Amino acid sequence: MQEPPRKKQKLNDEAMASKPSGSEQDLHYDNMYSRLIHAIGKDTLKRLQSAKVLIVGLKGLGAEVAKNLVLMGVASLTLHDPEPVHISDLSSQFFLTESDVGKNRAQASLAKLTEMNERVDMSVYNDALTEDVIKRFTVVCLAEVRSVDEMLRVNNICHQNNLCFIAGGAPGLFGFIFVDFGSAFTVTDADGEPPKTAYLANVTKDEHGIVTVVDGSRHDLEDGDVVRITEVQGMTELNGREFKVTVKGPFDFSIGSTASFSDYVKGGYIEQVKQPKTFSFLPLSDFLGKKLNMEKILLSDYSKFDRMEQYPFFVEAFLKFQQKHGRRPRPQNAADAAEVVAIAQEANKALGADAIEKINDQLLSTLAKTSSGDISPMAAFFGGVIAQEIIKATSAKYSPVNQWFFFDALECLPADADQVLNEAECAPRNSRYDGQIALFGNTFSEKILNLRYFLVGAGAIGCEMLKNWAMMGMGCGPEGHIDVTDMDSIEISNLNRQFLYRPWDIGQQKSTTAAKAVQKMNPAMKVKSWNVKVAPDTEAVFNNAFWDNLSGVCNALDNVQARLYVDSRCVFYGKSLLESGTLGTKGNVQVVVPYVTESYGSSRDPPPKETPVCLLHSFPNNIEHCLQWAREEAFEGHFVKDCDIVNNYLTKPGYLDTVAPTLKMSTLETLERCLTKRERTWDECIAWARMEFEKRYSYAPQQLLYNFPLDYVDSNGTPFWSGAKRPPKPVQFSVHDETHAEFMLSATFLRAYTLNIISSEFKPEDLAQKRAEILQKAAAITVPPFVPQKGLKINTDEKAKEAVERNSADDEDAKADAIIATLPNPADEPFRCNPLKFEKDDDNNFHIDFVAAASNLRATCYGIPTADRLKSKLIAGKIVPAIVTTTAAVTGLVCLELYKLFQNKPAPKKIEEYRNSFINLALPIFQQSEPIAPPKRKYLDKEFTLWDRINIKGHPDMTLQQFLDWFKSEHSIDIESLGVGMALVYGSWMGSAKERLPKKLVDLIPVVTKQPIGEHQSHWMLEVTASDLNGEEIPDLPDIAFFFK
Repeated sequence: MQEPPRKKQKLNDEAMASKPSGSEQDLHYDNMYSRLIHAIGKDTLKRLQSAKVLIVGLKGLGAEVAKNLVLMGVASLTLHDPEPVHISDLSSQFFLTESDVGKNRAQASLAKLTEMNERVDMSVYNDALTEDVIKRFTVVCLAEVRSVDEMLRVNNICHQNNLCFIAGGAPGLFGFIFVDFGSAFTVTDADGEPPKTAYLANVTKDEHGIVTVVDGSRHDLEDGDVVRITEVQGMTELNGREFKVTVKGPFDFSIGSTASFSDYVKGGYIEQVKQPKTFSFLPLSDFLGKKLNMEKILLSDYSKFDRMEQYPFFVEAFLKFQQKHGRRPRPQNAADAAEVVAIAQEANKALGADAIEKINDQLLSTLAKTSSGDISPMAAFFGGVIAQEIIKATSAKYSPVNQWFFFDALECLPADADQVLNEAECAPRNSRYDGQIALFGNTFSEKILNLRYFLVGAGAIGCEMLKNWAMMGMGCGPEGHIDVTDMDSIEISNLNRQFLYRPWDIGQQKSTTAAKAVQKMNPAMKVKSWNVKVAPDTEAVFNNAFWDNLSGVCNALDNVQARLYVDSRCVFYGKSLLESGTLGTKGNVQVVVPYVTESYGSSRDPPPKETPVCLLHSFPNNIEHCLQWAREEAFEGHFVKDCDIVNNYLTKPGYLDTVAPTLKMSTLETLERCLTKRERTWDECIAWARMEFEKRYSYAPQQLLYNFPLDYVDSNGTPFWSGAKRPPKPVQFSVHDETHAEFMLSATFLRAYTLNIISSEFKPEDLAQKRAEILQKAAAITVPPFVPQKGLKINTDEKAKEAVERNSADDEDAKADAIIATLPNPADEPFRCNPLKFEKDDDNNFHIDFVAAASNLRATCYGIPTADRLKSKLIAGKIVPAIVTTTAAVTGLVCLELYKLFQNKPAPKKIEEYRNSFINLALPIFQQSEPIAPPKRKYLDKEFTLWDRINIKGHPDMTLQQFLDWFKSEHSIDIESLGVGMALVYGSWMGSAKERLPKKLVDLIPVVTKQPIGEHQSHWMLEVTASDLNGEEIPDLPDIAFFFK
């Protein structure tokens, strides 16, 4: 096998310039793959990264599969494709350029694959795929199937030798996958979801053994699930045992007879135990020429259920046609299509009594006529799905496709395809877009080239989207243009899923780097990169002229607020929006079409449930609570919020007068602690860290047990320490305990830096010596014994906003006056704090070190299992699980919807031709559905939707009176009140109403709102209450915009 050339590059020091060793190497690995580890787990990733994979076929689909595997770091990847590069390959194969035409396809792809991840051992093998060669690999993937016989031969070898086999194809707007992982393939985790857990409120002692979970906590179990029970008091026979459950309701389930057990007293915790599941796969030979086994077919769009039995016949006929002619059916060629249909009919006839009722000639003819072209969206979708199947094959995690998956997107074709698509229109033109032209014709392809699109975000979705667009030719025509904006810079953790970035790009702006990368793929692509957020305060940048010039907008964002704002702009300007998102193996796509569908903001997910303050402060019951506390209260409290309060006092005149009364006492206490009585030396910071340890992990638990002893019962006689409440145990400090030492080290450095005692927050070269010094001095510190605070009230109400009830107002006033008397005059105080900004991905600071140690110490107090550094980073850093397979699949589906948006001749697409999608590659689930139409509303006798607006244009000097008259004459509406934002401009009842009537709106509104007209502002959105001319209230009106420019 030929080894790839090694491209010499000057790499960023953080990435790969020097190879770290030991624990540093582990940290480097965790940082690089952190989002992927969060998505699939470290063990799964390790197994994938020991796999040896063969990919046969390096056209668009093979390139997508290879790209996804290389980004995830598969151990060994061998490419097999003896064919030369054709110009039409560039419609979907992004590793190739015009200069590669005529070269070997696999060899031409190798160098660019290699530079993506030098950890992967890559090679090209273009000799015969004998049985001995095939047996070298863990997984064999046929990404280009050229004949039925070859697919059968390779599959038989794999099945007989217990090798995992995957075959797939995406000809035209149709795609299929066939999976065979052997006669008995066992997965250890069928869905990849975290095990379900719950705390127990009761267990009955009877033949059913009914387990009830604590109030308000659903167990989410299903019949047949297995749980392990621990921490039960009284009925201790349950502890450490596993039980199969029978669900009785959302809050209870049966575990079988407990009649012979002891009486249940209190407590208990259940955790689901994932059970292995075995799949039995049949070889391909058991399907061809045999009765259809519908249980082995997976479909994505059940509005096409009637096509399910047709698809296998098309696959067989298509492959037999290729085998006979050495090519695919020609674009829109009636004779070739008829031959494919005839082969399918013959195959069905050969089944005899098992034949289906009828071959759908029209469906198969359309599939055949459009099968010669490969397009990037189809390759991206199927490349993501197939790569995820390879993960399953190598890791035995998640449920594989069992065994066929079929998909078509024929609704992307024009409604009058029979009239506008013909051989001449779809014939190759020796163009890189020939694959696209073969499906849609040259006229529509030219339209795609001239689109002007705005991509908001250049992260994982943004990179994949730009790659797809480069292959489609978007922004490449004389009128075409792409704008992409992203404020972020490239980090090492981006490299395993954000395809356009390389190690030497770390630190560079994402949008700029992405634009340059896709212009290398397609030099004709016109891309302008922005490093500007899309928000209300940048409307001077992204102004009316910018939005009006767009063909459409595509979101590639990772937060809801930004998505909602872009969505609102699209509604205002009447632009289509392509919206998508991913979460691990889950992904969704929403297409927003003006006047056809609802908008993104029309329906929202419920906000995430907040953790009650009392749980975080006093009653944590899981590691997530501990980490949230460590991040928000310990880290943010000491090193961010306290510092901000000090700096605000010292730099903002009259700052204390602006503090809310409810916050004034805590603010003054912070100023006393961090300004007046602050630590001023390194040794004092060591002492502070030691006392912080004692307060948090010794005094606090003792105070809690002082308030609520272990035998404490509430007013109903219920034991206080039961259900999810876990009694804490004080921790005794030891310099020999690694977690204690890590807390001391990180807390000392961060305190010293934020108080300006040391000049850097980063780890020094003499860290080992500093560590020894800190621990030596900490061991010599004598801490005072715990003295309980009598009368301290600790909140147990989950609705309370504060963890501890404060003293009376009189007591606080006296204390406040005393503190204020000691504060320095800000004008005379040169000191300033150095507030931190939490940075989870930099191992040279102490941020994650501190949070992980603080959290694990708290977990130890409460008997909660601790978390390693990586898990702590993922949870505390709120890292969203991400995997390139899902991203690729989602962007492929998005781009299929994009085609539909511009198939508007002879008429725009109907709503039933668009698809919103939800996928979960772990299960796998593919669900496509028709978008929701915008709700219709009504005023007077006129219907309207969110897309309608009353625009007042051409009257820049309109007075308030003229505005009222205009509505009466044009819309038969009496305006009773007029507002802009929070300001009331006019009310019929106002004393000032009469004197405002003759004033121009452009003069009146800035005065009333106290907001001058912005340089680039063109309009105001008006809020009105109104009635009809008979005085009847009009409860609902469209949005109203008054344009003065």
